[in-house]
Amino acid sequence: MRSHRDVALALGGLALCAWCGWVSGFHRGTAAAGATWVVSLAGVVVADLLLWQGRNGRQPGIRLDPAGLPWPRPGRGGRLALAGISPWLGLTVVVLGWEILGIDTGRHQPHLTISALTQAFRPLNAAMLLVWILVGTGYGVARARAPLATASRSSDGKGTDGTSRHASLVLFHAPATAPALLLPASRSIGVSFWLGVLVVGVLIELIARRSRGRVADAGELLRYVTAPPVVNVVLVVAWIVAGYHLFAR
Repeated sequence: MRSHRDVALALGGLALCAWCGWVSGFHRGTAAAGATWVVSLAGVVVADLLLWQGRNGRQPGIRLDPAGLPWPRPGRGGRLALAGISPWLGLTVVVLGWEILGIDTGRHQPHLTISALTQAFRPLNAAMLLVWILVGTGYGVARARAPLATASRSSDGKGTDGTSRHASLVLFHAPATAPALLLPASRSIGVSFWLGVLVVGVLIELIARRSRGRVADAGELLRYVTAPPVVNVVLVVAWIVAGYHLFAR
């Protein structure tokens, strides 16, 4: 039975890679790009809906075993919990900093934001679409695998340590004639940066899985930060807007 599941997953992965490779051939802003993005979005929504149905014991649905232990682990809330998500926070700050500086490049310099680079390089476009789909599906998996003992905490708007979490970000755009202050004027370096982000994210995940709960893995991080319903909604909307901007508009 397990072998059949592994084969199905492998075939599904190959089909998904083939889909992303084909879709990457459409230029953003065309009807074909918009239509294929809607199909990709619908596929993720259906998968997440089936996961939610399975979580609540409804049919049709995909039933996943809940995570064995909650995060933060008992007695590791507060500052210890903040330390446990600090690697992910650090990576997020670096990415946001790069994106802001990438927007404020000069008129005759290549933009090194992920949206500009994905349009310049088809393989990167395909890879980013694959990542976007996996993030959306992984989000549903992480929510569906919430430990049963802590599932009710997601509705009180507070974290495990009883404190609310809010975040805000103010973006500004410099005039188009302003030169880039810190980023190199090289698309190859920009692509290397985003590949490096992916590698660092995988390394953090591997370290987290071996840390015995001291560092949050990706699923635990998602369940932790989306405990307040408003954060859950904001992240879902941000994911949809990002996909529309990257692959449709």
